[in-house]
Order: sequence, then C-alpha cells, then structure tokens
Amino acid sequence: MTKFYEVKRRDGAARIGKLQLNEVVKTPLMLRVESEEELEVITAEDSNFNDLSSEETWDVPRGAVLLPEVHPLFTKVKEAPMFADFFVLSFASAMLNSPRDFTRRIIDARNAIPPDAALWVPAIATAENAALMFYMGVDVIDDTNAVVKGCQGIYLMEEGEVRLNELDELPCNCRVCTSLSIDELKQKNNKERASLLAKHNTLVLDKEVKKARACIRAGNLREYVEMRVRSSPFLTAVLRILDLEEEEYFERRTPVARNCSMMANTMESLKRIEVKRFASRVLELYEPPTRKILLILPCSARKPYSTSPSHTRFIDAIAGYRGQIHELILTSPLGVVPRELEAVYPAAFYDIPVTGYWDAEEREWVSSCLRAYIERKMKNYDVVVAHLSGAYSEICASVAEDSGIEIAYTCEANEGTTSKEALNRLKERIAGLCGDKQRLSGFEMKMSMIKAMADFQFGLGAGRQLLGKEGGGERLKINGKFPSYKLSSKGDVLARIVPAYGLLTLTVKGARRIENLLSSYRVEIGDFVPRGSILAPGVVNAGEQIRVNDEVVFCGEKAFGVGRAKMSGWEMVESRKGMAVQVREVEGL
Repeated sequence: MTKFYEVKRRDGAARIGKLQLNEVVKTPLMLRVESEEELEVITAEDSNFNDLSSEETWDVPRGAVLLPEVHPLFTKVKEAPMFADFFVLSFASAMLNSPRDFTRRIIDARNAIPPDAALWVPAIATAENAALMFYMGVDVIDDTNAVVKGCQGIYLMEEGEVRLNELDELPCNCRVCTSLSIDELKQKNNKERASLLAKHNTLVLDKEVKKARACIRAGNLREYVEMRVRSSPFLTAVLRILDLEEEEYFERRTPVARNCSMMANTMESLKRIEVKRFASRVLELYEPPTRKILLILPCSARKPYSTSPSHTRFIDAIAGYRGQIHELILTSPLGVVPRELEAVYPAAFYDIPVTGYWDAEEREWVSSCLRAYIERKMKNYDVVVAHLSGAYSEICASVAEDSGIEIAYTCEANEGTTSKEALNRLKERIAGLCGDKQRLSGFEMKMSMIKAMADFQFGLGAGRQLLGKEGGGERLKINGKFPSYKLSSKGDVLARIVPAYGLLTLTVKGARRIENLLSSYRVEIGDFVPRGSILAPGVVNAGEQIRVNDEVVFCGEKAFGVGRAKMSGWEMVESRKGMAVQVREVEGL
C-alpha cells in the first residue's frame, strides 16, 4: 500500500496532492535542476532531484519508468510495479513531434497507472504548456527545459518564447528582471547571462505552477487552459483532440457539480464534458409533464432564470395559464434547459459572452439539442409556442422545418422579447390556445422541481418514489425560499436542494425510499461505522457511474448512510489512499 502520495483535491483529471520526498510537498509540483559547475540556479523551495534518490525516503519500491514502445527495454505498463507511487514518462521530448503524440502518450500513461500514483513528464515543461499538462493528469514537471532555454539565450514568457537579442526591454516583474536593465543583461558574459536567464525562466514556470494549483482549488482550470492554449497552435490542437477523442477519459474524472461558475468563452467550451453530460441527461433522465403547450423561451444573464427580470415578465404574462404550459429555455452552450432543472449544475452556474451573434458551430449544437428534445418529448405536448427573437428564433425555425412541426411565434422581426407589444402578444396567444385559466400552485411547482432533479441525478423513477405515490395519503411538506427547498414527511426531512452546488441531497430516510434505484450510486464498505469520512481502503466496491460530488449511499455490515463522493467510483476501488466519501449522515445496523 502506498504511503508516499495522496490526492487531496480534484478538478477533472488535474489533482492537488501530497507527495513525500524529504518533506511533504504539494502537486502539481515543479522539480528544479541544480548544477554546481555551470549554473547557479535557485534551489527548490519545495524539493529538488536529489530528493528522489534519498535512501531514507525510498525505503520501499516506489518509482517506475514508462518507456516508449520503440525502446528495446520496453515493458508493458501492466507489468510495471503497480504499488509504485511515482511514474516517469521517459523520452517525453519525442511527444513534441505532433499534438496527437503528445495527447496519446500522456493519456495512455495516466490510464495505465494507479489513480493515486503521481505522473512526472520531464524536460518539456514551459509556461505555455504546464497548465494543459496538469489538466491532462500530469502531477510533476521540472525546469530542465527552462534552464536549457536560458543557456541558449532564450527568454521565456507565459505566451511563448523570444530570443534575448530581440527584446528592447524586459517584460516581466520577477526579481531577476527588476534587478537590471535589458542592456545590463545583454552585456553580461555568457555564463552570467545564461544563469540569469535560467533563473528568470524558472521563476516564470514556477509562477505558472502556482497559478494552476490555484485554478484547481477554485475548480476553473478548464477555463484557464482554454485561455492559455490560445498562444500556441500546437496546444490548441491538443485541446481539440482531447475534446474529440478522449471524452470517456475526462467524463470519468469530471465532477457532476462545482460550487463555481462555468465560463463558456470559446468554441471549445461547447465540447466540455459538463455541457455534453447535461444535454445527454436532459434527453435520457428527464420526463417532462404532459401539458397542452410547450413554450420555448430565451435564456437570461441572471441564474436561475426565474430570478431574472426578463423571466419574471414572461411568467407574469402566462401566470393564469401556467398549469397548461411547460417552459423550455433555449441557451448556449447547454442547448435546452427545462424550467424544473434551472437550478441544477451547470444550468444555474454558467456565463457566456453576449453579443447577439451566434457562431455557426454554436447554432448547430443548440439546434441539435432542441431537435433531439422535440423528437423525443413532443408526445407530451399539443402545441409549440416560441417567444424568441433574433438568432434564437432563427434556430427554432430551422429545427421546426427539419422536424416537420409547426411553431407559433409571438415576437415580430427585430422585436425584443420583453417589449410591451411582444409580451401582450404572448399573453393573447396563450389565452387563445388554452381557453380556460389553469394556474400552477407553488406547491406543484416545487414538487415538479424536486421530482425532476431526483430523476436527473439518480435515474427515471427516483423522483416519483421519493415523493411517494400520488393519492397515497402521505402529507408532504416543502419549505424554504426558491431554490433552497426542503422536502419532509411527518416531520422527517427527506431531501434538500443545495443551491451552492445545484444538487439534491438526501437524508438516510430519503435514501431508504429510493434505495432500489440507487444501485449505480452505492458504495459498499467494510464492517465499520464511518465517522466524518470514508477512506479508499475502506471501500469494498462502488458504482462505476459515481463521479466526484455525486450524492451516494454507502452500506456495510454495520452501517448505512449518505454522503458526497470525493472520488469517482472506479477510483474508490482502485485507490489505496485518500477520502472516498464525505459522510453526511449514518445509522448503525
């Protein structure tokens, strides 16, 4: 069992962990080169290469080198010591020949080694590519490349590199660049100049490592990577290959929810796992109510949509007939968001640049989501009404033509959806289609929201079982201000909506009601009663479908309870260290 490396925090494939060298250090980690004869480079504040050869810390087999297949000593990774804590991906410089080679070797290595082992990709790190490597699952880099570049007279920046003789000033505020002018640096002898450039290059790389760690803690490394790769066609190609060809790899490692916003600022954002997962779950795990009218509305800047000024006006316009209407919000990058799911992640947690212009790829993605929804769910409605303008309306019209359905539009060309004329037209059209008024009570709206969220998280049927059979005589209560609802029965709380994560959380009593549907979210533990958390060694088995931050149930010979997953299910089984489940409530058996 490993005792030298433990993952403490995850953001997709990126991890913050603790690695035991001569002292405990954090990953992502940058190891630093030392040379007494040629260079006088800064000693690592965390560690250096000598730590890796210390006999005191290497008292068990803990390291392995991953060779490329062309190497005569190549051994399949499966035959490598899986009890190792640290794997080195050798001949990494060959990965720079093509974006696909870069992608393939890192992903293959990460897939093959234990999830709680650190991966070191040596000698190729730059400030440009460091964040992307961490995003892919690399834990350790080094400043070898930075030092070599310094010896070659190359000055590294976050956006790339430039030869020193091409600079008119030093565009950096590190302690090297602020201690002398560009002319003074150029006038140094070769050894001094190389040493100073190496120090600067190392400091720039070290800054990038720290920024990446901060992004992992905040849960927004993906956004940072999308920004960082823009400086390099090679790295942009790598990210696109990852999104197109490694969806399974990242889906297994991407949390179901985060307590931070998802910034969708680039076309690559359309390919994010969170976007694809949400669109898939709306189709597979959401059953809309049977209503006369499907009303398609535009999104809003404020989330959840119901709290925005525009949606408040829409709701006021249809309030008297809301019992006959189902509302669907059209948006980029998520596609379509049913009203009942507006508080879930990422529907209540995303932001996009609003210009009124929709890129062709963006239009096609949103159109495909709306088209798929209508094809699967149209049986629940009689009529479709679209209160849309601009690109929203054009997308809707295109889908209507493809699907062979008629849509009634309530906005004229170049008319805003919140204009008095458009809102009056919406009200009149809805009144004409519905006839008699049929309001939707607050309790009914809350019930439909909890039911939809339960299905969305745990599978179709979970919401119905959680709420109990209609007409069964059970008296349910739903308290709280939108969207912080609390469901209870006979004084016992069954579930809560947690707006900070956009999740429905269960109590033990609530989990018991849908226990037969939670097999995919079940964690089997040993014969102990957990307190506070369940560590990976205590997990006997876990559902493959479990992802970080999923709501799970755990059971063993002595305990049954609920909590939040801190690892994916497959990681709980394969890991030898780390927190698997954060326990919320437990009862002894």
